[in-house]
Amino acid sequence: MAFLNPLLLFGIIGIAAPIIIHLLAKKRIKRTLWAAMKFLKIVVEKNQRRLTLEDLILLILRCLVLIALALAMARPSFKQGGFGGFGGFGGSNEAAIILLDHSASMSQSDGAASKFDKAQKAAEEALDALPSGSSVAVWLVSDVVKNVIPEPTRDFALARKVIRAAQRSDRGTELPAALRQAVEVMQRQTTAVKQIFLLTDGQAAGWKQLADTRLLLDSVKKDIQTRLVLVGESEQHNLGVTGLRMSSALAPVNQPVRFEVEVANYGVEEARNVQVSIGVDAEPPGDEAGIESIPPGESKRLSLFVQFRDPGFHSVTAHLPADRNPADDQRAVAVRVIGEINVLLVDGDPGVEPRESEVFYLRNALVPVPPEQREKYYIKTKTISPADLQTAKLSDYEAVVLANVLDVPEVVLAGLEKYLRAGGGLIVFPGGRMSVTFYNEQLFTERGFLPAAFGPPRGEAEQQEKFFHLQTKNYEHPIVSIWKDPAAGTLGTANFYRAFLLQPAKSDVPRPDIGPPALILKYEDGQPAVMERTWGYGRVIQFSSTADSAWNDLCIRPIFVPLIHRILGAIVTRQDEHLNLRVGTKLSYVMDSEMLGKDLTITKPGAKKDATSLRRVTLQAGLPLLQFDETDIAGVYDARIGDDAVPALRFATQSDPAESRLEELSPADLKVFDGVAQIIRWSPEHSLRTALQKERTGSEFWLAFVILALVLAVAETWFGNRWSRSK
Repeated sequence: MAFLNPLLLFGIIGIAAPIIIHLLAKKRIKRTLWAAMKFLKIVVEKNQRRLTLEDLILLILRCLVLIALALAMARPSFKQGGFGGFGGFGGSNEAAIILLDHSASMSQSDGAASKFDKAQKAAEEALDALPSGSSVAVWLVSDVVKNVIPEPTRDFALARKVIRAAQRSDRGTELPAALRQAVEVMQRQTTAVKQIFLLTDGQAAGWKQLADTRLLLDSVKKDIQTRLVLVGESEQHNLGVTGLRMSSALAPVNQPVRFEVEVANYGVEEARNVQVSIGVDAEPPGDEAGIESIPPGESKRLSLFVQFRDPGFHSVTAHLPADRNPADDQRAVAVRVIGEINVLLVDGDPGVEPRESEVFYLRNALVPVPPEQREKYYIKTKTISPADLQTAKLSDYEAVVLANVLDVPEVVLAGLEKYLRAGGGLIVFPGGRMSVTFYNEQLFTERGFLPAAFGPPRGEAEQQEKFFHLQTKNYEHPIVSIWKDPAAGTLGTANFYRAFLLQPAKSDVPRPDIGPPALILKYEDGQPAVMERTWGYGRVIQFSSTADSAWNDLCIRPIFVPLIHRILGAIVTRQDEHLNLRVGTKLSYVMDSEMLGKDLTITKPGAKKDATSLRRVTLQAGLPLLQFDETDIAGVYDARIGDDAVPALRFATQSDPAESRLEELSPADLKVFDGVAQIIRWSPEHSLRTALQKERTGSEFWLAFVILALVLAVAETWFGNRWSRSK
């Protein structure tokens, strides 16, 4: 038996009052001799024993009334599993951590409230269930822990405010890591009772280490009580936009740009006639199409088109009809639309006639329009000799092409390094005039520009009856992935008479700003034909054969134009890769140099215009960078200077598609927690506060003591009246 208000047991001391009154009533009587007294004495002596017994009974009844009232006010209870003690005096020695899951899957709604809304209510009930004097911490958990109140505090008003003000994020879920951190914090507490409340939807995707979690909770179950509070009902139907990317090579102004949208069916039934729309910025959808059928557990892709009216930063958003999981009903990407793309062609072998130029075919492939239309075409080229490269301003160009260039001086190498670090692109075509030793020593080994070293050449350019081909299938790299579709043709028709063997660099590059080598194209025998690597914020593309027709006939094939355009697009969009981030990833974007030192106001997706964050463009490693790490919400972020109507930067974040998998922990999964954690299924109809308080206090029976006190009081009154009359 335990007492919930043990201090009130001191009320039992009140029994001293009737005892004192009883004793005071016994006054000494002065004896006086009186002749008639001898007759009364006989009567008194006859009834004295009865009177003493009656007074003693009344005294006992009065004491029992006070004892029963004191016990009732102390709130006695029986707990399951045995008897408890008297508890603490003046408060409770308990500490708790409330872990509130705010991941993307918590957006699922029943039409009235989301799972996150329900989790907030359940968290408040858990807070209310803690006895006065307890301490509590509140964490928001997803794939990271946001410890809003990091250590347990007795400020319940603050904890309640934090719970009510909490916002759902679009982050992924990784709950075992959060539990591990919570256990570490609770082990440092000195309180007698330690509790962890985890309020979540029970999404199976968030529990990747169930066995390890059980071992953890089992090791601390004697000291820490863990409760898993599951909110919301399971959902059997869900469609989500799980992918959105630009499949066109470039995004010019006033031209159709193709985007590929992926839609997945996470429900248990086939989805039919799924309508998908796409739009630019906040404008109405510009294109719409339907997917006839998506089987359960599968995904389908379709292409939609948009047009950009103005250069600059824009957003493209794909939409699905609303369902009960709104977090994945749309997906947005940011696009930098360039009004003009400038390419610098460094011709290492200009020849005598224009057609003999090393970059003749390349120049025409980049600008595939009649001469009279070249001024209006969005790609502009400039051809220079290697000697002019020293005075060229590389920052004016999106890409620089070295075509059969012998070598370049040290000052140009330093300029190329700065250019690549800031987001520029470099394309290298070999040839008979180039110095293999220079490229391998300076561009490959020393500076790490090239993804591969130039090995020995194979084939003879003069023996054109002997040739080899590019691969005809298995196009995996994004640059050449469009040729997976047989309708797009094949790259395997071009004849190569001579090419260098490319010897890829090791993947474990010690410098973090240099990416691993990647294969774009290979020959039929598996040897690399075209490779790439990222360098700083830029990209380097390396060919194994010439840009002209000296060593191959690729440049005169129709496929050369789209291949070169897609390579240029990969270079231009390299910097744009930093415009599209996974939720929770830090933005780090190279701004124009004139933006250095300026403050930008950043508006989050769905936020009001006055709810902005201020960030300054600062110099980092010699680059003007805008950095921003508050990216917990999926969608489009606008960065503006003051009240400018046109954003200086627009970027977007996308949630993890795994958050759209709403399968809950199975009964077998939940059995893993048997004996180490309590599983509670919360619903608005069942109060968590009441359940926890009953669990803590057990079955109270104070009412029985109140009734007993009333019975004793009635008995004392009845006997007192009866015996007083008899006296």
